[in-house]
Formats: sequence, structure tokens, C-alpha cells
Amino acid sequence: MNYDKPTFSLADLYQHVALNQWNGNIITLQGDKLNSASCQQALTLLSSGEIQWQLGDRIIIRAHNDIQTIATMLAAWKIGLVVVPVKEDMNDQAIETIAQDCNAKGLCQQGQFIERINYNPEKPIFEITQTECVTGSDLALIIYTSGSTGLPKGIMLSHQNVLTSLASIAQYLKLTPQDRIICLSPLSFDYGLYQVLFALYCNCTTLLYEKTFNPIQIVKTLDSEKISVLPFVPAIASALVRVLPLLKTQLPNLRAVTNTGGHLSESVIRQWKLACTELDVYSMYGLTECKRALYLEPHLWEEKMGSVGLPIPGLDARVFLPTEQGYKEAQPHEVGELYVRGAAVMQGYFNPNAQGGAKTISGGYRDDNWLATGDLFSRDEEGFYFFKGRSKELIKQAGFCLYPKDIENIIESCPLVHLNAIVGSQDRSGLEIALAVIELNDNTKANQEACEAWLKANIDQDYRPREYRFVEAISLTPNRKVDKKRLASELG
Repeated sequence: MNYDKPTFSLADLYQHVALNQWNGNIITLQGDKLNSASCQQALTLLSSGEIQWQLGDRIIIRAHNDIQTIATMLAAWKIGLVVVPVKEDMNDQAIETIAQDCNAKGLCQQGQFIERINYNPEKPIFEITQTECVTGSDLALIIYTSGSTGLPKGIMLSHQNVLTSLASIAQYLKLTPQDRIICLSPLSFDYGLYQVLFALYCNCTTLLYEKTFNPIQIVKTLDSEKISVLPFVPAIASALVRVLPLLKTQLPNLRAVTNTGGHLSESVIRQWKLACTELDVYSMYGLTECKRALYLEPHLWEEKMGSVGLPIPGLDARVFLPTEQGYKEAQPHEVGELYVRGAAVMQGYFNPNAQGGAKTISGGYRDDNWLATGDLFSRDEEGFYFFKGRSKELIKQAGFCLYPKDIENIIESCPLVHLNAIVGSQDRSGLEIALAVIELNDNTKANQEACEAWLKANIDQDYRPREYRFVEAISLTPNRKVDKKRLASELG
């Protein structure tokens, strides 16, 4: 990042590009690049249309992994709009549901701006006659996510929320202008969007990968484009590392991989370390409501196996237990809910009634808030955190508390297993039990029997799932996470 060009809001990122003061790169496989002309063109189209935009208006953008989408987002921030990115293939009804929830004024798709007929005009409290100023406290993004808790939730993030996260993550990933990042995730997913923002904030290079997911082609691209930082989710990590031996490449330029969307198993980490011996593997935990919360320094991956590390720079994290008076901090190895506090924590949900897993607990002044993540954690004596699962996923089987993530981590270490998920179910008597859904590398009867024998030998009887179900493929979300909601529906 360049401290000679202060960044107080994402509108400043537009200025840096438009005035040719930016030294980074955002490129596509076809060779398109973000530059001053593309940004100024997007601003002209946005400002000269029939829609009369005002500071704080929401604009829904069908997000493609292309230069036009990024230029439009930057132009929107320049004039003080709140960007609401959605998947490019989202159906019209789903978009309208989001638009109604946040009262979006317009929609951008394929370079065209369409004013919503059902927009409810908003009269500002303060009427401003001069040019409006975008500040760090203004809203920048509303990210919609259904997470795993039900209805989609509009997560409100200010410019300062986003910039705080960028500064913190860039620091611990040690990003430099020499880094080349590949963006495999859609820009409607905050994990994908931040890969673009890193290039704008740190003057590095981000390559937009917009092709259909193909592990062999992606690995070839990592090699040919000299990618140094690879962000992925566990399903992608597993798929890519399996083809590395086939292509006989050690990806000499790749220095770091980062993970989100679930636990990265020990076996997958070992495969990556074996294939790329000097690779730094960053195990992390976060949620859109605060972007990133915890990370594990790469040199500790074996010593602290299974941990997602310590709080990221600038953020406080604690495991709390509820009491009649409030909350008390849990003792080492005691399981409780993770709470985080810091300038990266969201402003709230646009519709407070949509709250599901996470919620904010207000303190003594405006920004003195703890975010209750809805996720269960413990920490060891040295303060390292271990994910135990979502509080609503807790399964009580025969009087024992089973934390799905703990069991999933053990099953992932079986060399026969590709993916697995633990879900709550019932036995014939209607009692709650744990059901293991398992996708094997090779789903044969012999391997199923061998896997069951392995599980019997490696999981204590009291905490072992009562039922196993072997499937050809576990359902994934568009962001390549295990889709537990759909999985539960498929299982009836």
C-alpha cells in the first residue's frame, strides 16, 4: 500500500486508478485490464443516465468476473452509492427479493442501468446542495448471504469496515506489489471481491479467472501466470492438489494459499506441502459479518494442527459463556460461543428481522459492539482457537454433546475420504443421532467397509456417528462449500 496516497474510503481507490496513481494490475485471461479509461467510462455511464443517484442509494450489480464489473463498482463508490453485488446468473425473482429488502434504487447488468419501478423514494434528513463527500463511515457494501441459518441477510459494511479488513489481512499475508493473486471465486462472494480489492489497495496483481471450474486448467494457469497467492475453499483445495502429480509441476512461484468456507483437513495440507515444499498454508476463520477473525501462522500448522490460530491484527476475539449477569470468558478447552470486536465488524443487517446466526451486543458507546458469531470454539492455554461447529449444529447423542466439526476433522484424516459432513438425524425410536455423509475417493463396497472399520478404530464409541451414508458426491454451494441445508433436504 502507498502511504503517500491516503485511502479514507473506497472512493479514493477510484481516484487512484482514474488519475493514473495506481501501480497495481487487475487483468483477465483475455488480457483486459483495469485502467483510467475503463473507470472514467463507467462513471460517465453511471452519472449520465436517467437515474438521479443520491449519496447512500443502493445499486444492485450482477457481478461478472470482468473489468466492467469492477470499474462499475469503483464508479458507484466514487459517487457515494452502496454496492449490492449478486451472482451473475441469479434469477430475476431472487434479485427482486433482495432489491425489495434493501430498497435498491437501480440495477446494473451488462453495462446497463435500470431504475426499479418498485423503488420507494427516500427523503434525506439533511438536504445537501453542494457536492456530497464520501467518508469512511458511509455504507460501501451490502453483502447478501443465506449462510446456513435460513433467509438471506443483508450485511452492511462501511468503507472503513472494508479498509480495516484489507489492512489487517494484507499485513499477515505479507502482500507486496510483487504478488500475483488469482481470483477463482465470484465477485458476489466477499472472498472473491477482496482479492480484487487487494490489488487496488496493495498495488499487487489480481488475475480474474472467469472460466468454468476445471482443476487441470486452473493448475496450468497457476503455473503459466506465475501466481504467488492462491485463495481457495476446501473443496477446491482438494480437487487441485489431486491433479498436481499428474501435471508434474511444483508451482515454483506459489508462496501462499489461503482458505475460507470450512476446515482445511490435515491430509489436504500435507498433500499441498508435499507438492510445494516451501508453501505457506494459512488456515483461517471468518464470516462476512466481520470478514476475517482468526488466522494461523503457517509455521505453526503442524504444531497447532486443527487450530485456526489467533485474532487477526486489530481485532479482539473471545470465547464467552452466558450468565445471568451477562457473559464470562471461557476457561481453556471450555466450549463456548466466539465473540469478536473491532473496526471490521459490520454495521448490522439491513433488515434487523433477518438475523440468524450472528448478532451484535451493544456496549457503552456507538462502536463499542461485540459480534456474537453463532459459532462454537474453544481455546488452548496459549490462546489458540479451535472451531467446534455452529451452535445450532450441536448434536446430543445418547447424552453426549457431539460437535460436528470435531468429527468431520477426524473423518477427513481417513485416506479413503474425499469429503464428509455430519448432520443431525433420528434413529427408529426418534432419538437424536449423528449421521455421517461420506464421499470417498473411490466409492466401492470394499472401500466403504474399509472406511467403516477405520472410523470404528479411530473414533471413540460414544462420539462415533450412529449411521454412515456413502454418496457419489456431496452437494456444494455455488461458492464450493458443503451445502448442509440441501444435504439435509436430500436425506429427508
